[in-house]
Amino acid sequence: MKSFFALLLASASVFAATPNIGIVDEQEIFKKYAKATDLQAEIRKSEESAQASINERVKAVEQLQSELQAIDKRAQDPMLSENGKKAVGAEFQQKSATFQQRRAELQNFVNEARNTIQQRVGELNKQIIADARAQAEKVAKAKGLNLIIGKAPVLFSDASLDVTEDVLKELNGAYKASAPAAAAPAAATKPVAPAAGDKPAAK
Repeated sequence: MKSFFALLLASASVFAATPNIGIVDEQEIFKKYAKATDLQAEIRKSEESAQASINERVKAVEQLQSELQAIDKRAQDPMLSENGKKAVGAEFQQKSATFQQRRAELQNFVNEARNTIQQRVGELNKQIIADARAQAEKVAKAKGLNLIIGKAPVLFSDASLDVTEDVLKELNGAYKASAPAAAAPAAATKPVAPAAGDKPAAK
């Protein structure tokens, strides 16, 4: 009998020690946190700008390739004199060197653009996670939670444990509060945006 009560008390102490847990859906944070969507929009603009620059460079390389093919075709002319063949050969060598250089520059540009964008995406993820962690701590204290975990690795959780909206409310509130300080620089850069989209500036 004594051992039964000891077991009962031990079980009670286990349940008493069970932490209050909250669940946060990370995907919802990235979808609905205003700062995340703003940064994602900036990255998309960078991707579009980089792609436009890549397309221009690809066209230039393709043009050089066409010129090389035309020179090679001229070199096959049976009516071409020896001096003509030498001249065409020299022209081909020069154009080929330019083609190889432009193609290498294109590949370097593509790699640099990709690395830069990947780095920005990594920085964005770190910022959003850091912000979510800070605001989740506030929500945990307000709700008396001992632990808040991400939803991704969880197979099942009751809807009552989900505090995603509470964290989002704190995140967007803090981001909105910081907006006036960031508004001045943003306003200063707005007039520049149309010029960047003009055709002469793109060249």
